[in-house]
Amino acid sequence: MSNIKSFILKYIDQAIFYFFVIFLLSLSNSIFVNQLGYYGALILILIKFTLTRKQPFSKSGLELALLFYIIALILSTIFSSDFSASFNNFLKRLLLIPIIYTTIASIKNLEEAKKVFKIYLAGTLVTVIVYLYYSIEYFIEGLHGVLQSGPSIFQYPITASEIISFTVIFLFAFLINEKTTLRYKIFLLFSFLLSSLALLSTYKRTGWMGAAFGILLILIIKKQWKIIFAAILLFGIFLLTQKNISEVFVYQFDDNKPLLKYSFPTSGKAEDVKKLDDFSVVSEYNKGLAVYKDGNLIEQIELPFAVNNFTHWKENYYVASLTDTRFVLIEKNERNFNIIKEFYSSGFTVNYASENGYFYILDSDSGLTVFTNPKNLEEQIRFSSLSNFYFFFVDSSNMILTKKFDEIYFYQVKNGIPQAEPVSSINKKFDFIFYSKSYLFIENNNVLSIFKFDSSQLNLIQEIKEVNSISKMKSEDGQLIISTKKGEIFFLEGSEDSKFIIVNTLVPDFIPKNFDYKDRELLLTRVENKQSRFFSIFDPYNQSNFTRIALWQAGLKILMENPLFGVGDIDLANYYKKYKKPHHKEIQGHLHNNFFHFLATLGIFGFFAICFLFMKIILIDIKIIKELKDVPFAYSYSIGVLASFGGFLVSGLTELNFWDHEITTLLWFTFGLNVAFYKSAISGKNTN
Repeated sequence: MSNIKSFILKYIDQAIFYFFVIFLLSLSNSIFVNQLGYYGALILILIKFTLTRKQPFSKSGLELALLFYIIALILSTIFSSDFSASFNNFLKRLLLIPIIYTTIASIKNLEEAKKVFKIYLAGTLVTVIVYLYYSIEYFIEGLHGVLQSGPSIFQYPITASEIISFTVIFLFAFLINEKTTLRYKIFLLFSFLLSSLALLSTYKRTGWMGAAFGILLILIIKKQWKIIFAAILLFGIFLLTQKNISEVFVYQFDDNKPLLKYSFPTSGKAEDVKKLDDFSVVSEYNKGLAVYKDGNLIEQIELPFAVNNFTHWKENYYVASLTDTRFVLIEKNERNFNIIKEFYSSGFTVNYASENGYFYILDSDSGLTVFTNPKNLEEQIRFSSLSNFYFFFVDSSNMILTKKFDEIYFYQVKNGIPQAEPVSSINKKFDFIFYSKSYLFIENNNVLSIFKFDSSQLNLIQEIKEVNSISKMKSEDGQLIISTKKGEIFFLEGSEDSKFIIVNTLVPDFIPKNFDYKDRELLLTRVENKQSRFFSIFDPYNQSNFTRIALWQAGLKILMENPLFGVGDIDLANYYKKYKKPHHKEIQGHLHNNFFHFLATLGIFGFFAICFLFMKIILIDIKIIKELKDVPFAYSYSIGVLASFGGFLVSGLTELNFWDHEITTLLWFTFGLNVAFYKSAISGKNTN
C-alpha cells in the first residue's frame, strides 16, 4: 500500500508541476487556460493533502490583511442593493486569493523558484513577440493615432499594457541589478527593449505610467542618482525642444495647379478649418473658434469646452462640435458670430452630419436624432431602432449606416427622413468608407473601390490603387478631395463613362490635420505640438480624461449616500447615470480608479481594508528585499516585485486594475513567488 501511495504521490507531484507550467505560460495571454492551470494545480495540492495529511500551505504574512479585506467584501455584499451580483463578484475575488498559497506550495527550493520565474518570463516574451507582430499593421497604417489604441489580441489593450508593464519592470530590475555574463546581459537588454516596444504598441497610457514609475522605483532602490538625473535632464530637453506648431495653409488653384497663396499661425491647435465666404473659421481646440480674414484674426469665439469641428447647418446657423459630445448652435449676423444655445443627443455620440436642412446626430447606444429647426431645438425626430451603428452618410435620397467595419446598410430618405427599414445591406470589410451622390467609396487592403448605388443595387465601377491609406474625404464643387495618412492630397473628378480620374495631386512637406476646399481654394491645417499621446495625460479636454473626472465625481456622490459599506461590489453603470451630467455620454460600470471605486462599492470600511492590504504587501516586499540582498537572482526578483506593485498602484489611479481578473492573478502570483523565494532562501541558510 505504501508503494502504491508513493507511486500516486509521485504522479500527483508531476501533474501539479505541469498544471502550474500551464498557469505560468498563459498568465499573459489566456485567462481560460490560465485558470485551468491554476485550479488544476490547486485541486491536486488538496488531493495530495488528503492522502498525506501534511499541511501543504504556509503563511505569507498577509493573513490578517486578507481577512480584513474578505470581511469588507462580505459586509458590502450584505448591505448591497444587488446582493446576487455582489455575492458573485465576492466569490470571484475570494477564489483568486489561494493563488498566493498555491504558488508558495508549488515551490520547494531556490532552483525551482528560479525555474518558475523563467517559465513565466518565457511565456510573456512569446506574448510580447506575438503582440508586436499584430502591431505592425497599426504602425504602418497609423491606426494607433486614429483608434487611440493598440490591437486587441489576447485581452483588451489596456489590460495588455499593464501585463506587459510587469514584464518590462522585471526585466529592468534584472538588467540593472544582476552581475552576470555579457551574453546574459545582452539577452536582458534585448528582451527589455522588445517588451518596451510592445508596451508602447498598446498605446495605453495606464501601462506606460505604471512601467515608468516602476523603473523609477528600481533606480531609487539601487540609488542610481546619476541615471535619474540624466533621465530628468533628457526629458527636460525633450520638452524644451518640442515645438508647438499650429498653422493654416491656403492654396489657390491657377491653371489647375495648386499654388501656396499664404499661410498663418494660430494660437491654439487647429483641429479643423472651414472656408466661409472671405473668412477662414478655425476650430482651435481649447482656444475656441477663431475667425481669420487674409490670415489676420478678426474674431475669437470662446466656447464652454474644447472644439474639434465647425459646420454649416442652414441659412445663418452653424454648429460647433465640442470634444465632450456637446454641440453649440451659433448664428452669424453681418458683424459677428453669436452663441445661441448648447444642445446634445441622449446617447453616446459617434457621428453627425448636416444635410437637407437638418442636423443629424448618431448615437451608438440610442440611435439617430434629427434636429429639424435651428430656431427651435425641441423640434426633433428620434430613431431608436438605428442603434449600434458607428458611421453614417446622408443626402437627399439615401442614408448609409455601418456596423463595425464590415456591415453596410442602405436606407431610403424622403424629405430628409430615413425610412423604417433598409432597402438593402451588404457585408463588405472596409478600412475607410465614404458616400457621396450615389457613389460609395471603400478602401480595403490599400485599394480604393468605387461603387454606384442604384435601385437597391451596388455595382463596382472602378478600383484605384494609387490612392490608399485614406484619412479623410470630402465632396465639394464637383470634386472629390482625399487626404491620406502619408500626407498626400488627391483631387478626383467624374468622367463621362461614370468613372473617376485623378486630376490633381498635392504633397505638402507636412501631414495635414484637416482640410477644406471651396471656390478653388484649398485650406490645410498643420498641427505639431506637445499634445502627443503621452502628454494627453495632462489634457483636461481629452475625452478619456474628462470622462474619468466625471466618474470620480460620481463615485464621491455614491459614497456620500452609502458611506460605511458602499453599494456592494457591483456594476455602477446605473449609479453613474443617476449622477452624471446629461452631456457625459460614455457610461461605465466602474470608476477607472481603484480608490474611488473602493470608496463607492465598499465604503470607508472597505477602503481602509484594501489600503491596509496594499500597505502590508509593500512592507512584506521591502522586508524581503532587505533579507535577500545577498542572494543573487532572488534579490533582483524581489526588487522587481516591489517596483511592479508600485507600477500597479500608479496604473490604478486611472484604471480599476485590482479587480481586473488577469491583473489580480498576476499580482497574487508575483507576490506568492516573492514569498517562495524568501522562504527558500531562509530555509537554505538555516540548512547550511
